[in-house]
Amino acid sequence: MAVPPIAKATLQAALISAGSNVLAQGIKSYRADRSDLRNQIPFELDVESLTQFATCAIVISPLGYLWLGGLEAWFPGRESKGEKGKGGQSTSEPSLNATNTVAKIVIDQTIGGAWNTVLFITTMGMLRGMGYDAILAEIQEDFWSIMFAGLKFWPLVSILNFAVVPANRRMLVGNLFGVLWGIYLSLLSG
Repeated sequence: MAVPPIAKATLQAALISAGSNVLAQGIKSYRADRSDLRNQIPFELDVESLTQFATCAIVISPLGYLWLGGLEAWFPGRESKGEKGKGGQSTSEPSLNATNTVAKIVIDQTIGGAWNTVLFITTMGMLRGMGYDAILAEIQEDFWSIMFAGLKFWPLVSILNFAVVPANRRMLVGNLFGVLWGIYLSLLSG
């Protein structure tokens, strides 16, 4: 039985997010050891943090998968130009639709970035047992700093993803770049 693409993408995201968190914990441990050379402590994995990040990916990834599919459906990135061959199929490679690609990048970086940031903060807050008011305060405190940091990183990923990567591989490519982003978020969120 074949695994549905959305399930495969979610599992990949959870594993990659878990890996990002372990790397971030290693970086934190290394920094702590370097700052206090007299009291070096062996690295201890924070399983709770690891579980929270993996669970957050399981919650958010299906929505990201649907988001990317919706963007491609609304703004197809490739268009066939050329003569029709046998059976009415195009004889040339589809060309990049620059207008739709730019639209997807802008929408993904504004609307997609905003809801993804809020969803991340909310999900992590809920997984940490925070109440509504505390989560709302954290959104108000962290939203813009995460969004601005994301705008220094994710537009390049979006350009690559929407201009070069086939639609069925975009989630994986985003997740792979997400290793760096996951390290940043893990370090940011403590």
